[in-house]
Amino acid sequence: MKRNLVIALAALVAAVAFAQTAKAPVTLSIIANQDWVTKPYMKVAWANYEKVTGNKLDIQALPIDNWETVMKTRAAAGELPDIVMTFAGPVLDAMRPADNFFDLSKEPFVKDLKPFVLPQATYKGKIYGLPLWEGSVSGTLYNKDIFKKLNISIPKTQAEFWAACETIKKAGITPIYLAFKDIWPALPQFGLDPIARKYPNFVDKLNSNKLKFTNVPEMTNLVGFYKTLVDKGYLGTDFVSNTWDGQATALGEGTFAMALAWDQYLYSDLEPRYADAAAHFGIMPFFMNVTPEGSYEGPNACMSFVNKKGKNAKVALEFLRFLAKPENLNLAYKDVFTESYFKSVTTNKVSPQVAEARASVDKLILASVQAGIVGYSQVESVKPIQMMMLGQLGVADTVKQIDDIRIKVAKARGLAGF
Repeated sequence: MKRNLVIALAALVAAVAFAQTAKAPVTLSIIANQDWVTKPYMKVAWANYEKVTGNKLDIQALPIDNWETVMKTRAAAGELPDIVMTFAGPVLDAMRPADNFFDLSKEPFVKDLKPFVLPQATYKGKIYGLPLWEGSVSGTLYNKDIFKKLNISIPKTQAEFWAACETIKKAGITPIYLAFKDIWPALPQFGLDPIARKYPNFVDKLNSNKLKFTNVPEMTNLVGFYKTLVDKGYLGTDFVSNTWDGQATALGEGTFAMALAWDQYLYSDLEPRYADAAAHFGIMPFFMNVTPEGSYEGPNACMSFVNKKGKNAKVALEFLRFLAKPENLNLAYKDVFTESYFKSVTTNKVSPQVAEARASVDKLILASVQAGIVGYSQVESVKPIQMMMLGQLGVADTVKQIDDIRIKVAKARGLAGF
């Protein structure tokens, strides 16, 4: 009897101890661009976390056209959620990472990062975020069937690209889909990479006011690229109403022949709506009036940052550590057509598009530079180009306005030289 009582008391003590140590489920809030939260690898990573831990994720998806402004406003007001998704580089300045985010420089995953991603992931010598993102190759996606039917060889020069656009237009097909209404999909930053290659210390000189866009002829050519698209009718007659969401339909239905995007887009956005459609597309360089042979852009890493001032700071930090474990990374990237940023990931695949264009990609791919330019915005810096496309600005004035936006931000941050 006494023995049974001891056992019962021991069981009761154990139950009480368990109840005291067991943690109630926590809901972590994540803020991100609405387009980012649909990425297959992000959805898998998040779902795996919820399944294993029992915690929940509250995804706060921001509109594509003003996510950056909303994040900056919330940072200034001290209202950041548990997890923030954005890019590193000067765009992170407004978030005040040293004050708001955990320094992750000594986390185990940092040693797992491949060398090519370190410049993008580093902010003032430190790493504050986890770059769980796609390592895509950006270029001009083109419909192979249309090119074959019209007997168009894959362009290798700017002149051949314009000739292809003219042939496609005469065949009654709109050459290029551009999601004008959402602003950012104009993607002029792709044209900045070859400019940076030509001008030594291009980004540093812009950021120290030793160089302006108005002093760079290639910048005028880049803006002129968009004017040509409109003047020649290569975007169609109703391009102003084109949205990013409508691009998959435009490509999938074959009413448009090309789009500025990246190889992973075919699998994350097009294939879910048009099964097996990716096989009908290839990738070639951007031809944006900057360099005759065109160029591709390498990965631009979006990262997840932990708000160290949040009420769930410790749980949020463990969330990031969970995602960064090799077994969880491999689960997230399994069968995804993308380059991985992590040495331990072996489950990803190279897209057939990049494999087919390997020689061209290896020769012409360049690192993305736009995230390093203080004051360059994928939204605000594109608005003058839109005005020019609508006939409200000339090319020279457009370049000056892009410069003015950049310089205003640099002055507000007190950068030397401004």
